[in-house]
Amino acid sequence: MEEKNCLIVSEVRSFSRFYTKILGLLNQDILDSPYSLIEARILFEIGEIPNCTSNILVGKLNMDPGYISRILGRFNSDGLITKEKSSKDGRYTFISLTSRGKEILLSLSQKSNNQIIALTNPLTQSEREKLVESMKYIKNLLSPSSIDRSLKIRTYKLKDINYIIEKHKKLYKDEFGFSHEFADYVEKYLIQFHKSHDEDKENIWIAEINGKPSGVIAIAKADDSTAQLRWFLIEPEARYRRLGHTLLQTALDFSRKKNYNHIFLWTADVLKAARHLYKSYGFNLTESKNNTTWTDHLVKEERWDLYF
Repeated sequence: MEEKNCLIVSEVRSFSRFYTKILGLLNQDILDSPYSLIEARILFEIGEIPNCTSNILVGKLNMDPGYISRILGRFNSDGLITKEKSSKDGRYTFISLTSRGKEILLSLSQKSNNQIIALTNPLTQSEREKLVESMKYIKNLLSPSSIDRSLKIRTYKLKDINYIIEKHKKLYKDEFGFSHEFADYVEKYLIQFHKSHDEDKENIWIAEINGKPSGVIAIAKADDSTAQLRWFLIEPEARYRRLGHTLLQTALDFSRKKNYNHIFLWTADVLKAARHLYKSYGFNLTESKNNTTWTDHLVKEERWDLYF
């Protein structure tokens, strides 16, 4: 290992050990409460996420569904949460904090705040300001968006229409054996979208890496409260960069901002990676039907739905 790499590895490890120790000190008081740090985090997320479900928590926190379920069971027994079936789709159960749950969360937050105040009280005002700026600097420097400075997500332009069509034609043919009829289907509705879409409630995003288009995703309006996720595609060489997560999160954030409370999409059972990604973000398989139009072999078209 080169000397410059040895130095940075040593310093990062040293900082990590130091920071882990600080976190341990900060967490002691919370751990003296009936709830662990991760339980406090889950309570916080339930309080922050509108129409929260267990699947949304699993996707956001990247945790085992069984573990989340056990924690939610404890919260329910302790009277911290309520569960209510969706009036639109009985398969979805929304989770919200009770008054007691809100009180517990407030208490845990106050304890955490008091710990931080106690830790930083010995510092001067100037030192506190420098500490905050240093934390922001490290966070920004090492965040995924900063590490991958070559990545840019932008709204599509007219020239991107042909890119989207051609990539759907090539990749779906090469990887899944889809026929030209699928590409014709994509072209028809994509051009229709471009000509008449609602710019306030609909959009297509292009991911660029080093200035080269590497992925696409779209949100199309079905009605005032429902959106359709469309034309989601990642170039093979860009998939290892978790670009799918970035684009999907972009589309979901836009949908929440535009007050959609329901998103659906159509995909095929052969798109294993995409199906896994949808499931991790809380989408549920709601419909399946045979399709022999787009391939010379049988595939199943699938509808996936997500309620906020």
